Amino acid sequence: MSSVRIAIAEDHLVVAEALASMLDQDGFEVVGAVQSGEEIVDLANTKDPDVILMDLNLEGMDGVEATRQIVAHNPRAKILVLSMHDSQETVTQAIAAGVSGFLPKSIDHAELITAVKAVASGAGFLHPKITRPLLERVGNLANEAMDRDRLTEREMSVLEELAEGKSSRAIAEGLHIAEETVKTHLARIYRKLGVSDRVQAVALAIRKGLVK
Repeated sequence: MSSVRIAIAEDHLVVAEALASMLDQDGFEVVGAVQSGEEIVDLANTKDPDVILMDLNLEGMDGVEATRQIVAHNPRAKILVLSMHDSQETVTQAIAAGVSGFLPKSIDHAELITAVKAVASGAGFLHPKITRPLLERVGNLANEAMDRDRLTEREMSVLEELAEGKSSRAIAEGLHIAEETVKTHLARIYRKLGVSDRVQAVALAIRKGLVK
């Protein structure tokens, strides 16, 4: 793996130097180690490393924004996050920004090398500690999407009117349908969302992002 060129973004200089030394000993070529988001963006653009080891907590621009800028300039960039911040929200933001892998800083030497090699070869890599929570989050998002998909276009219109606090009669007048038809739609909406009344329906719809 001596041909793999690595750039390091880490706000703690001692950690950056330790990583660089370890990777050098393992046969990788470290082309630079910087402490700020602005510096890693510049380094990525000038050195074009094969893999970027990215901390998220950097000086100046954070790692997520740095990733966005690097990927915008070079969509093929391979960025491997190495961070102590591994909440579901943080992991999701990093993946959305374009990273190829995510590791907690609690990993050992062998795990880091495995991840670097995987990302360098073009594969993605998520540490097992990251994968389970991420799958749970993706599952929740999929359920929300299914909730929306299960509602027909007319039912969504009724739900949106309901979220505005309108009565069944007002909804009927606004959508130019019979009030009894509105009540039928409401019954179906309640059943599909698993709720029993309009207050619960609106609360759940807002929480799931079905309406604003």
